[in-house]
Amino acid sequence: MGKKDEKGITQLGKQPPRYRFFLNPYQDARFSKCPQCENKTGQRKLPLFIYIDPKQPLLLNKPCRYCRHCDLLIAHQDELEDVIARVFTVLNPEIVGNKYLVVGTLDRADWKRIDQNKLPIQDTIEALHDFKDVVTFKPMWGWRR
Repeated sequence: MGKKDEKGITQLGKQPPRYRFFLNPYQDARFSKCPQCENKTGQRKLPLFIYIDPKQPLLLNKPCRYCRHCDLLIAHQDELEDVIARVFTVLNPEIVGNKYLVVGTLDRADWKRIDQNKLPIQDTIEALHDFKDVVTFKPMWGWRR
């Protein structure tokens, strides 16, 4: 098993943790501004490692919002679920709609190497950067249109 971080949570990946992560459940809030510091967010396309119950890993190269001031990475839940449904409707329809967890990110070079060579899950875990922290934000006035 992996080592534990300072909060006592087991780290799956072998690389140092990166980013604070927010899985945005709000379809009407796209976060062009950071929900924490209100600075503008940019876009960062990263390979995300997603674990889908039961025992189904997925590497997804996905654009996310990113606040460099807060080191906050924001993925939109509706977009992730749409891609997961489209991919697995063909490959493995019985897991569509199952619970999933966005575990962390990979460096682009590692993602390409793993994807092109169809390497086993252990290689993915060796290259995985877990998230430093997973955060949530409650809607504030003005988020909704």
